[in-house]
Amino acid sequence: MKKLIILLLCVISWPSFAERWFDVEVIVFKRNQNPDAVQENWPDAQPDINLSGAVSVFDKQTLAARGLQVLPKNQWQLNAEYNRLANHAGFKPLAHVAWRQNDGGRGAMPKLRFTAGRNFGDNFYTDGTSKDAPLVTSESAPDGYQPTDKVSGPMYELDGFIRVYVQHYLFIETDLALREPGERKVLKEVQAVPVPLDNQVATEVEGITAEGSDIAAVTEGSALTGLQKLERTYSVEKYLNSYAFEQKRRMRSGEIHYLDHPLMGLIIQVTRVE
Repeated sequence: MKKLIILLLCVISWPSFAERWFDVEVIVFKRNQNPDAVQENWPDAQPDINLSGAVSVFDKQTLAARGLQVLPKNQWQLNAEYNRLANHAGFKPLAHVAWRQNDGGRGAMPKLRFTAGRNFGDNFYTDGTSKDAPLVTSESAPDGYQPTDKVSGPMYELDGFIRVYVQHYLFIETDLALREPGERKVLKEVQAVPVPLDNQVATEVEGITAEGSDIAAVTEGSALTGLQKLERTYSVEKYLNSYAFEQKRRMRSGEIHYLDHPLMGLIIQVTRVE
């Protein structure tokens, strides 16, 4: 009798431990507008995206080895949304893909790498600098500037990863970069130039030496700089700007979710497989 009760309990509790499956469909698009026209304080440089362990969302064989299955187009459900974006002058779809996955947690589900759009690798190095710009050497670099080795490689318009996982609830995690060619101001030369005496302003000097003689504190931007001032010369060069799209969102199965960004957007639907 005791063995029968244990067996019945196992049978009753089995559905709660059964693996669930979800169909995930994603559209990533950009907004056709100049980033300079957006009222946003963009950082000068973006940190590198951690792509360790990432699997290309287009690599069917590797995905299958990780338990994920790319879905054929005849099973996609967001085609109408994609077509509206493609036919609108204000948007440009970059990626549209769908796959099937289980209900693994964050540590179990792989990062799915998205690469799409133009490849700027022929014109820019991986640090964003133009291949047309003259290389800065240690001898020609201005004071305080440390030149770095230039590395070539693919530089896609869209790059980064998306991860969908279950942790009591459904979650999507994105770390994407949208790349756009632009310009930046670069320090070219720092030069100390004399300041004419008739331009000096009578100012109380704060520093006094141990011997009691006055000293002038060299403060950039002040009238007194030890009879010299620093002049900086800048140049404008081509630069591949990178704009980060990093979000985490809780979702509901069966609903269409929209993740927003000033320069891009993401539409996702996660449907439980019955």
